Amino acid sequence: MNSFLDKITHFFTEQPVPSSAIQVTSSYISGIHLSSKERRLKHHFILPLPENIIQPSFDSTNIRKAPELMKHLSEKVEKFNIYDHGVALLLPELSQRTFVFSFDSLPKASREREKIIRFRIKKQMPLLSEEVRISSAVIEAKNGKKVLSSVAHVSVVDDYERFFSQMQVRIRAVGIPVLGLSNLIDWKKEKDFLLINIERDSFGLLAVTNSEASLYRQKPLMLLNDDDLSGRVQNIVQEIENTAHFIEDKEKRGIAKIWIRLGSPEEGEGMFSLLEAKLGFPVGSIDSVMKLKLRGEEKTILAPLLGQLL
Repeated sequence: MNSFLDKITHFFTEQPVPSSAIQVTSSYISGIHLSSKERRLKHHFILPLPENIIQPSFDSTNIRKAPELMKHLSEKVEKFNIYDHGVALLLPELSQRTFVFSFDSLPKASREREKIIRFRIKKQMPLLSEEVRISSAVIEAKNGKKVLSSVAHVSVVDDYERFFSQMQVRIRAVGIPVLGLSNLIDWKKEKDFLLINIERDSFGLLAVTNSEASLYRQKPLMLLNDDDLSGRVQNIVQEIENTAHFIEDKEKRGIAKIWIRLGSPEEGEGMFSLLEAKLGFPVGSIDSVMKLKLRGEEKTILAPLLGQLL
């Protein structure tokens, strides 16, 4: 595993990796619990959500119906027996912003380094509030350094922390799905690829060239009519192709493969088949690299959590 992947697990925190993780999306909440010594999957759950209980947003409250969510979720969390041990929480893509920056060098002093990174983020988001959490990982690259920075509003993260604290669950680390998924891929073997995480309302995309992170993109997806799967697929294909061409022009390297994870089970095989047919690249499903004894749908849903902890 290269130095980038070694850092991913600790992307948002320098604390030890928790044994439990929970992912929140607008359409489901999922969770896993690993045995502390063997790091094997011990418990898991997937909880489908009614509409409008979670409404992912970068700058406003995400949890819109807390009592209803508590009612559904508390039973699942109780089975984990994770009280006071802490969990890693994967927020919805639309609840934060993530960037990849390149630097020739950076100061060793953390305060000076943070100022420079914040300046680069402000260039991307000029109206960014000061009331945000910025978490960064500095990774040695072939020519300088790569920095992955994620930005989330303090109020949004606090909202999740308060909600889970009511179930005696402490949030110990916060992350995003694509970074967990990236741990499941062999970067030495797959040197040039796009990794796509598709949810019902959004997608996140990590571009890797020459075994180094080069670009991160997040986009909302329009919720079209349930029958208009081809329309959703066409929007996604356009974004993927635009990104691939941009990477080829910028990095002078071609994309060899597209790795896809579908977090919307109801669209499942139909969407994957359409994407495979329309994209002019070899396409792989992220669940194909996982060796766990789970049903295909469970593998796909739990993949970001498993990549975050295993």
